[in-house]
Amino acid sequence: MDLPKLLLHGLDSLYVSFWLDVKTSHLDFDDLAFRKERVRQSRTEEFAEVRLGSETFALRAFGRHPYPFVLANDAFEIRLGEHMRPACYVQFLSKGLWLLGSEALMARFYAWAASCGAVETRPNQVSRADWAFDYHLPAIDFDSDSFVTLAAKVGAWNEHGRVQSFQIGKGDVVVRVYDKVAEIEQQSQKAWLHELWGRSDQVWRVEFQVRRERLALGAIDTVGSLFDLGGDILRELATRHTSLRIPGTDSNRSRWAIHPLWKALLRDIDSLRQSGLVRHVDPMGTLEWRLHHQAKSLYGSLKAIGALLAIRDGLEAPERLASVLGALPGILIPDHLEPEWIADLQRRMDGYRLGQW
Repeated sequence: MDLPKLLLHGLDSLYVSFWLDVKTSHLDFDDLAFRKERVRQSRTEEFAEVRLGSETFALRAFGRHPYPFVLANDAFEIRLGEHMRPACYVQFLSKGLWLLGSEALMARFYAWAASCGAVETRPNQVSRADWAFDYHLPAIDFDSDSFVTLAAKVGAWNEHGRVQSFQIGKGDVVVRVYDKVAEIEQQSQKAWLHELWGRSDQVWRVEFQVRRERLALGAIDTVGSLFDLGGDILRELATRHTSLRIPGTDSNRSRWAIHPLWKALLRDIDSLRQSGLVRHVDPMGTLEWRLHHQAKSLYGSLKAIGALLAIRDGLEAPERLASVLGALPGILIPDHLEPEWIADLQRRMDGYRLGQW
């Protein structure tokens, strides 16, 4: 049997603490507090656009405990605290990791810190790393009983009678095998992955989520050691912790034959050291995908409006689409305020440009 085709592999998410000396930096925490409070008290604003050093961010109205400030763009979510130790906690986001590569994204963060005059006082510390391997998988011929694992818990989720996701373990190590296309449609909306894959269907992801305690057992503490030793910990997890098998008659499940998906995974882990994919993606492709989904939602609302109009006007037959569209100005205008419309659209445009979809 042919092995499934690998479409992508690399870090999908990375969480790192940075000990930055922010007290001697150019960061103005009083100004950040003022801007944050103004957004918090606003009825219309969800963030404030701020330029700090070499990066532009959306400053959120609320912090994330214990950090009072959250700054976000399409590459990072940075949590800051003037009196926190460490002063900075960063989530390197999926889009930046896939499109720029983890090493380039790390260099970009350090360039930003330097542009703010924030000096690192001790080595960084990785608290979580998520590795992903995406495969073209036309058919699913396994279930939760096909996984041989040290984890105590294996869960499976179905939709309309079709399996969509498996989760193995919890805590320090979580292994997920799931329909990434369905997950994009229903949750993450990361439609730019379609272009990286070169397709928009039949893609399943094998994902390893590993937290600090397990990383430390593999001698992984800093980002540098993660790049050097990530392949080793993945090999161990994909062989000893969890594997996918073809069920057989042997009572010892560990002697069941390895499933072709897992054979492909082990082959591809052997190709590491891997530090992310660098490839251009047309931003208009993602925009068009989101526009399509907004239009689908609007189309459903128009059907409801058409039905209500027909009942209101005493019609026996349903309204045609053109008639419903023609009636919209009269329905919408009483609630339309042009200055508010312009301001709301400008906020959304600014947010989209900063990756705040």
